[in-house]
Amino acid sequence: MKSSSRLAALLVAAPLLAGCFTVAPMPVPPTAPQREDVALRGVVVREANGTEEEVRFDEVHEVTWTNTSLSVVADVTDASGATQTVTELYPISTLSALLVRQLDAGKTSAIIGGAIVGTAAFIATVVSGTSDPAGGGS
Repeated sequence: MKSSSRLAALLVAAPLLAGCFTVAPMPVPPTAPQREDVALRGVVVREANGTEEEVRFDEVHEVTWTNTSLSVVADVTDASGATQTVTELYPISTLSALLVRQLDAGKTSAIIGGAIVGTAAFIATVVSGTSDPAGGGS
C-alpha cells in the first residue's frame, strides 16, 4: 500500500512540475553577448515563400553564433522516430524567432502548484502512515 500511495503522489506531481517548463518563441537578440546567453531549444525559420518552419532540437550539443549565422549541433528526431545528430547552419536573416526553454515562475503557478503538490504529499503521507521517505522506519 505504501508504494501505491507514493506512486499516486508522483503521478499527480510530475505533470505539474513538468508543466512549469515551457518552450516559448523569443525574438533573435540583436547583440552577440545576448545571443550567447540563450538556452536554445529550437528555431523558427522564415522560408522564401513567406511561411515559417519550426525546428525543435531534442538535445543541443553546441551552439555557435557569428555576425551573420547560427550553427547548431543537436539531436533531432525525424518523422520515423529515429534520433540523429545533425549540424545545421542558419543565416540570421532567415530566423524569425528562437525557441527557448523558460520557467514559468508566476505567483499563481507557484502557489497553485505548491498547494496541489503539497496536498498530494500530505495525502500520501497520511495514507502510508509514515513520513519516512526512505521507508526504513521500525
